[in-house]
Amino acid sequence: MGLHLRRGDAVAGRRFGPGQPAAAVAGLSPTLRRPWALFAGVTLTALAVRSVYIWQLADPTQNSLFAHPILDAALHRRWALGILDGTWPPSEPFFRAPLYPYFLALLYRIFGADNALVVQLAHGLVSALGAGLAGLCARRIWGRAAGWWAGMGFALLWPSIFYAGELLDVTLGVTLNLLLWWLLVGKLSGRSLFAAGLAFGLSIICRPLVLVITPVVGWYLVRQGVRLRGRGGLLLAVGLGIAILPVTARNLLVGGEPVLVAASGGVNFFIGNNAYADGNMAFLPGAPVDWQGEMSEVRKLAAQESGRPQSALGADRYFLGKGLDFWAHDTGSALSLFGRKLWLLVAADERSNNKNLEFWRSRSPLLRRPIWLGWAPVLALALVGLWRRDMDPNHRLLLIGSLLLYAAGLSFFFINARFRLPLLVWLVVPAGAGADQLVCAIRERSRDRRLWRNFALACTVLLVVWIPDLVNHRRDPGRDLESWRLLGDGYEKAGDLDRARTSYRRALDTYERYPYPRYKRIIPALHMRLGGLYLGEGKPREALPEYRAAEKLSGDGGAKFGVGMCLVQLGRWQEAAPIFREIVRSQPENWQAWGNLAICSEQAGRSGDAQELWRKVLSLNPGDAMARQRLRELENAVSGQ
Repeated sequence: MGLHLRRGDAVAGRRFGPGQPAAAVAGLSPTLRRPWALFAGVTLTALAVRSVYIWQLADPTQNSLFAHPILDAALHRRWALGILDGTWPPSEPFFRAPLYPYFLALLYRIFGADNALVVQLAHGLVSALGAGLAGLCARRIWGRAAGWWAGMGFALLWPSIFYAGELLDVTLGVTLNLLLWWLLVGKLSGRSLFAAGLAFGLSIICRPLVLVITPVVGWYLVRQGVRLRGRGGLLLAVGLGIAILPVTARNLLVGGEPVLVAASGGVNFFIGNNAYADGNMAFLPGAPVDWQGEMSEVRKLAAQESGRPQSALGADRYFLGKGLDFWAHDTGSALSLFGRKLWLLVAADERSNNKNLEFWRSRSPLLRRPIWLGWAPVLALALVGLWRRDMDPNHRLLLIGSLLLYAAGLSFFFINARFRLPLLVWLVVPAGAGADQLVCAIRERSRDRRLWRNFALACTVLLVVWIPDLVNHRRDPGRDLESWRLLGDGYEKAGDLDRARTSYRRALDTYERYPYPRYKRIIPALHMRLGGLYLGEGKPREALPEYRAAEKLSGDGGAKFGVGMCLVQLGRWQEAAPIFREIVRSQPENWQAWGNLAICSEQAGRSGDAQELWRKVLSLNPGDAMARQRLRELENAVSGQ
């Protein structure tokens, strides 16, 4: 079959000149030089860090969302539970790659869906395995010391730690990506090619964007002597097929459309390429504010806009066309947006998407400390590692090609911390080699000008990506009104009403200090939530100003109803009655408003009116026991007279 690896593990014990790996590993004990020791050491370190973080994250006083996930995490939980009870997936092609929901369903099956801490610790283990794989990748390419640096770098990488605490697919995806690299840079055999194909396939059905590196993987294998039309290529294809074909077949047989993995590429392309896009946020123009990311919602929106029913694939192609139209008809704006995304791709700070990273980091006793590795130093060290003269040219092709193709593919969508994490994790591998070379150069007092020129260039890159963000990118967690609102929602779901009120009040105080227009639509809902909490605790006097503020800001019928309820509970019947009359005029099916109007009539001594109103309530809601009882009592009182 002609399989071979040109250098393999031989680099681990070879001296290539000043500042190269042999000097760095000279002080390691024989035990620490073994691959299993490296894997175990960095994996356990990463697991310990992530376990502490997740344990702290589970504290309901600090993070009310741990047991009550939101947005994409809530969607994944709902899908996983649907897999267990047979209600998901629906009879249409997958809208998102399906591996992670099935993985989460497996964890729920093993540990129980209510055991949030153990399930999240399992995510921490998956993330920690990535540290071991990063270390083994670097060891195979540059040697043992580089492996230790890479593995420990991954263990201390704060975005990886953060996302290990979320019910999101990115943690599983990056670990599979590292597994693929480790298999490819090792000794290539039929078994390893089959395993690489399987790992690649699983990664694709977890996060399909990784498909963009297919050309560089194929080119690398050819250069390594693998005949893609021979036995090696067949085994690689079998591994890929085992992972991908069941998904494709299910989409075709059940969904009725030829979708390889998921029918969302066009939707995501439009999200990243439209007149409202900023290169960062995942916002679908035209979708409701509470869009949950379901295919049914996308099809509905596409049908409304196009004027005809849309299948899953048809809706995806419709939005792809809209994104392409943006490029065709507003090329200047599209190019400007693309340029901004290229900057976001390399900028030092991590941009938030669904959750404000800095806000939630500030609530973690572990991650709030400024000791963790991030994008800028990893990128600078990775450049040093990729420039090393002792690197096999084919390995350089695989690493640089994968990074460039993935970055290019990502740039056509949207850039934020979660979607940039696969790049960051891959960069950790050559960053370990860069750290190894830097330490060796300092230790040996190297005079190699080329080496120090590389270090200077890497430092320049570090400053270029770091200084603009330092000057222009403001990361004030206190300004994030939405985060306080989400925190309050979580506390309310958990029954911690005192902290819920405090969080909602902090959100309103934030708006008073920073009245950003994008938050304006949230303010009435915050007053509504506070009013509901007070009213639920029997405090109508405190609830009344909240409902009135909500009504003034939005004119919402629910706020008007809340005002009326407060007035009823305060005994101010004459003020409440006109409010409920106005509500039933605009909402004649609102039986609760009819019921409150009946109470007002009773208190005003109009028994006949009250009886008619209670009958109206029963006609709208025949099961209302209170209405039936009050009507009976009023009728008995009349007959007794």
